[in-house]
Amino acid sequence: MQLSDFFSFERLITPSVIKIVYWLGIAVLLVFGVASFFMGLLSGSLGAGLLSLVGSVLGLLLWRVMCELYIVIFGMFDRLGQIRDGLSQQQRGYAQPPL
Repeated sequence: MQLSDFFSFERLITPSVIKIVYWLGIAVLLVFGVASFFMGLLSGSLGAGLLSLVGSVLGLLLWRVMCELYIVIFGMFDRLGQIRDGLSQQQRGYAQPPL
């Protein structure tokens, strides 16, 4: 990645940042999930602990889906740029039709 790519927005850095944010989010969700599981158990209810565990697993799944959605959106931007570049190269290869 060159410095000119950074200023021209031709190559986006957000997909790389999303991967870092994803792992940080996983760590935070795991810590809160385990803590809420044990808090549910300490409250004297196994059901509350299991419910918080199920909620944590669903939260992890939702977090994964959200991060994948962002990566897909930025991937679409990259693919559209490739299509644009391919079409401009293709148009340069064709001669103008006679009138």
